[in-house]
Amino acid sequence: MSLRVAEVSTGSLVPLEIRIGVAAGKPGLALGRARWMPDGRAIAFIGQDEKGVNGVFVQDFTPGRDTARTRRPLAGFDPERTTESFGISPDGARVTIASWEQLFSLMMAERVPGVAPPGRAAAR
Repeated sequence: MSLRVAEVSTGSLVPLEIRIGVAAGKPGLALGRARWMPDGRAIAFIGQDEKGVNGVFVQDFTPGRDTARTRRPLAGFDPERTTESFGISPDGARVTIASWEQLFSLMMAERVPGVAPPGRAAAR
């Protein structure tokens, strides 16, 4: 998966590609979601760390140059909550993180009016 930038006036791709790896068995629907940093010199995006945990990275934007070494984690790397979206404040001093938490549970309801229990199989 990769993130690309295009010039609005021409639709031409800018010579820069940000590769976004996906950890085995941990696909992320929000991976690659991106925002410009306020100064326009970097792009923030959702990616996965080496453990497959989603969070926000920042990488310099310099057309025609490989900037992969400038990639750095910014926020949101919580193994209990999956980073889904984010926003950057206009001055670049703060970031908001939207995340979701997946929970699994089993509940049992008894004596619910209007609901009859299933019949039991006869013992053999």
